[in-house]
Amino acid sequence: MKISLVGKGKLNSVIEEMAIKEGHTIVGKYGSDTVLKPDLFSEADIIIEATHREAFLKNIDVLLTSKKPIVVGTTGWNNEEAKVRDRVLRNGSGMLIAANFSLGVNIFFRLVRQASRLLESFEHFDVSLSEVHHNSKVDYPSGTALKAAEEILAQMPRKKQIITDANLLEIGNPSQLLISSMRLGKVFGIHRFHADSEFDSIEISHQAKNRIGFAQGAIEVAKWMSREQGGKKGFYTIDDYIDDILNKKSRHDDLAEDASFRR
Repeated sequence: MKISLVGKGKLNSVIEEMAIKEGHTIVGKYGSDTVLKPDLFSEADIIIEATHREAFLKNIDVLLTSKKPIVVGTTGWNNEEAKVRDRVLRNGSGMLIAANFSLGVNIFFRLVRQASRLLESFEHFDVSLSEVHHNSKVDYPSGTALKAAEEILAQMPRKKQIITDANLLEIGNPSQLLISSMRLGKVFGIHRFHADSEFDSIEISHQAKNRIGFAQGAIEVAKWMSREQGGKKGFYTIDDYIDDILNKKSRHDDLAEDASFRR
C-alpha cells in the first residue's frame, strides 16, 4: 500500500514507522509548510490525514479533488460533518472518519452505548464522563470524549446537553451531561464512563498505553478503504469498518457451525 500522510504530528510519525515495518511505502508526508495540490497524491493508494480542525477544513477540497480514498483522524469539526459528507458524496470520493483509531477505544464506545441504553430505564442512575491527556494536547475536551458523550445522548433521551465547563453545570439538573477534562504530564489518554446512584457505582474505562494502538488502527482502516480497485467510495466511520469485521466473523462462525452439523 502506498500512503500519503497529511500532518507531521506524533500520530503520523508512529503511523509512518509502523507502515514501513509492515512493508508499506510512504510516498509523501506533508505538514503546514506545504501548499497541498491534488497531483501531490498521484502515486498514493490512500491518504491518511491527522492535522487540526482549521487545516482539515482548509484542505478538504484539495484532498477530494485527488480522488484518493482518505482516512481522517482530525477531530473538532463535528458541526461541519453533514457538509463534508455531502461534498464527499457529490465528488464521488471515499472518506472514513474516526474520533479515535484505537480498536480498544471503539470497543469502549460500544460498551458506553450499551450501558447508556440499559441505564436509561433506571433514572436513579446519573452518568458523566472524564478524560485525562498529556499537557500538550490541543483540543479540550478530547474528540474521543465528545464522541462518547454523543453515544450517551443518543441512548439516554433524559440527557440533552453536553457540558464541558463545570462552572456551567446547574446543580441538580439531570438533563446535563458533564465531561471533566484534565491535562497532565505525558498521559497518552484515559477515558472513563461513570454511572452512580445511591446504591451502586459503575465505571467503564479505557487507558491507552502508547500510540501504537492508534497507529495500527489507522493502518488497518487504510487497508480496508484501499482494498477495492481505486478504493472505496462513499462516507464511512470506523463503526462501518468494525461492523464489517464483526459481520465477516459472524458469517465465518455460521459456516463453521453448519459444516460441523453436516459432519
